[in-house]
Amino acid sequence: MDIVDVKGRLHDSRILSVISHSVYRPSEEKLAALADKFESDKDIRAFAYDGDGVFCGVIVLKELENGEFEIRSIAVAPSFRSRGIASILISYAVDTLKCSLLKAETDEDAVGFYRKYGFHIESLGEKYPGTVRYLCLLRTKRSKENSSQ
Repeated sequence: MDIVDVKGRLHDSRILSVISHSVYRPSEEKLAALADKFESDKDIRAFAYDGDGVFCGVIVLKELENGEFEIRSIAVAPSFRSRGIASILISYAVDTLKCSLLKAETDEDAVGFYRKYGFHIESLGEKYPGTVRYLCLLRTKRSKENSSQ
């Protein structure tokens, strides 16, 4: 099992199938447009957890500035959940990209995952009718090392 860079392969149906689990009401058109958007953005990085030829999980991040990244999409195929794959993808991204700060915006369904991983959680309130959103922030060892120098 490996983690592979999939930035140039986001239109692959196997990757889009995994990403679809992080998209509200996914459709073929919506997923293709999202892949186009990610592929055309030079600041996007994308990695997939490859379990012997099967893409089990995908993380898509946008580089902001000074080692700060935002998770734009993270998903694990339902049959591979509860195996730590999302945590492995986050750890890989943090190490590979030398993140000092990682942030994500999420809903009630996923906020527990981010909390368990160690993200600081801040409610953004009801951003959409009936939907509370959360800002999740993770300061890494790099940010702590940089602030002490």
